[in-house]
Amino acid sequence: MKKLKVLFATIVMVFALCIGVQAQETLSDTMGNMVGQTEEASVLEIGTLDELLSFAESVLDGSMGGYAGWNIILTADIDCSGVDWKPIGTMDVNDMSNYACMFQGSLDGQGHTISNVTYTTDQPVVGAGIFGMSLGVVANLNVENVQIHCTDIYSMAIGGVVGYNMGLIHDVNLSGENEIAGVNAIGGIAGGSMGSVYNCNVEGTTIRVLGDNDFSSERIIQEDIAECGGLVVGGSFGGVMDNFHAKGTIIAEGNEPVGLGGIRGCLEMMDSVTNCTADVEIISEKGGHAIGGLCGYSGTHSVGDIALETEGIIAGEYPGIIDNCHVKVKMNVPGATHVGGLVGTGLYYYGKETAYKISNCSVEAEIIGAVTPGAVAGRAVNSIIESCETNVTLDGELLTAEIGETAVMYESGDQAEE
Repeated sequence: MKKLKVLFATIVMVFALCIGVQAQETLSDTMGNMVGQTEEASVLEIGTLDELLSFAESVLDGSMGGYAGWNIILTADIDCSGVDWKPIGTMDVNDMSNYACMFQGSLDGQGHTISNVTYTTDQPVVGAGIFGMSLGVVANLNVENVQIHCTDIYSMAIGGVVGYNMGLIHDVNLSGENEIAGVNAIGGIAGGSMGSVYNCNVEGTTIRVLGDNDFSSERIIQEDIAECGGLVVGGSFGGVMDNFHAKGTIIAEGNEPVGLGGIRGCLEMMDSVTNCTADVEIISEKGGHAIGGLCGYSGTHSVGDIALETEGIIAGEYPGIIDNCHVKVKMNVPGATHVGGLVGTGLYYYGKETAYKISNCSVEAEIIGAVTPGAVAGRAVNSIIESCETNVTLDGELLTAEIGETAVMYESGDQAEE
């Protein structure tokens, strides 16, 4: 099973590297279309449920080439109650050079609402939500009452709005009663992201992280099981994020999950995270690692080309910047390590621990059961913390240490022995 898991994760990573350049080209084209820079852009208006379903099907079957160069415009609110939903855009694992069945256009919701989407599967899936795989732009959209449940152990990138974002998401709001459940990279706005996301709000949302990890070898290594849950985005590498507001609950159901955070579970290789607020409850009753009120793990590598060569991501800022973020969090995490009121830990990644600079932030936290947590960060090797305010308790007692005492490094999967 371990070999199958690694193989599946490798397929996904190879796929991500293969389409990195395509994603940037597509994103450039679609952004141009949105601001009127491309006179030949085609426009599709969607105002009914039937039109939305027809659009979704034509993305999935590849007949429209993912709508590359198209502007998709919502003209009305759309209620998807009772629909057997299929996420818009998917990955062709048999032909990774085929992007035609992924969304590549730009969707402008014009402030309209898509509501009552339900998608449940027990089969392996990469990218599930209203959109599955997106290389394009999703913007100006409201979403209400979404239920996305993907329970297979090999599933990853499960989001309320976008499963796997390799383009751009902005000005998207998720409200109502929402539950997103998955195994790896689970988030309210996006499950996994290798692009930028900004100006998003999340309320009324529960993130469920499924599956069990096994760290009986005493090495804590990034897993593809029970990993990365956040109210806005689950797991992300690259891009920037700005202006997020999130309120909800994150529940890890299995053994020793990794990467849980109020905004994002993972904020790795991101140059900056700014102007975010979170009001979150995090529950992980069977231990865990890398847990924070803002994010579970974060930071950038001192050698920027490491990320570019291995993940296809440009990270130019070191240490990564976390500025003007404010968190209120309650954590019930008995036995968990790498726990911080704001950030869990950096990631030991290709020979060095990633680092971050936290400034002008505040945290109000009630932490229950964690092992040697920090009021700001659980572990912060080579990192900087300045001008932060804390009001944090651990098991009812005031916690004054900004940084926790964590002896064991949290390691990337590339550090694992063959």
